[in-house]
Amino acid sequence: MRKTELHVHSTFSDGVQTPEEIVHLAKEANIQVLSITDHDEIGAYKEALPLAEAARIELISGIELNTDGEAGELHILGYFFDPEHPKMLQHISWRKAERKNWAKKIVARLNELGYSITFQDVERYAPQDIIVRTHIASALCERDYFTTTHEAYHGLLVKGKPAFVERGAFSAKDAIELIQACGGEAYLAHPGSYRFPVDEEKILSYGIDGIEVYHSKHRESDVSYWKEFALKNQLLISGGSDSHGKHTRNAFAIGSVQLDKHSQKHWLEKVGAKR
Repeated sequence: MRKTELHVHSTFSDGVQTPEEIVHLAKEANIQVLSITDHDEIGAYKEALPLAEAARIELISGIELNTDGEAGELHILGYFFDPEHPKMLQHISWRKAERKNWAKKIVARLNELGYSITFQDVERYAPQDIIVRTHIASALCERDYFTTTHEAYHGLLVKGKPAFVERGAFSAKDAIELIQACGGEAYLAHPGSYRFPVDEEKILSYGIDGIEVYHSKHRESDVSYWKEFALKNQLLISGGSDSHGKHTRNAFAIGSVQLDKHSQKHWLEKVGAKR
């Protein structure tokens, strides 16, 4: 049976699996179509491409863009875009610098709140240039302020909590337009997992191409609702495990989430057309 894995994170963002390990696990899971969707980064795609070719796996370009704006803190997945497109490379360069400045502001806020950690503590958890809030949560756990990163993350670092700091302006609309300008397809990531209601009309007005209906954290009711929403609005459907690797908050196995046969057809045909 043909299988896909369209949502995985590597050591290039907040995953603990290297691109080589991801390709190896994908081959073991009999994955034919794979996308590594790191946060605001595509380095893993470039590193994994020759490995995937050797393993006879179709590796497609992927990214997960973190956004904030009038529609809230949404994640937008991008696929099939040109990984060398100047607009994408410019965005990634800007986002890396912005993330570091953002992390430094969060660390300063934490220090004001009595949490004694440094930016260097945080950097140790980010092997590449992309720093995310889970790296900060890990640094807090290392200093024994919290038992788990989940507790630290949701207790201090999300919107409405004491150490939350606003980010540089980049909205879901911006993300969708960027992906499409680079020749790709834009999908709303894991819509059933947000802690606020998704503004469906806004997302549709932004020109979203598809919805990540199948996700490790989606209940059956989420899958049913968002599949119906996608079909009603003639949107494409994606899905994936969102694996970050063992002993992480998203320790889901690569290949553990699969599309229905009809939805899978789009991905197999798209890959076949690009050969």
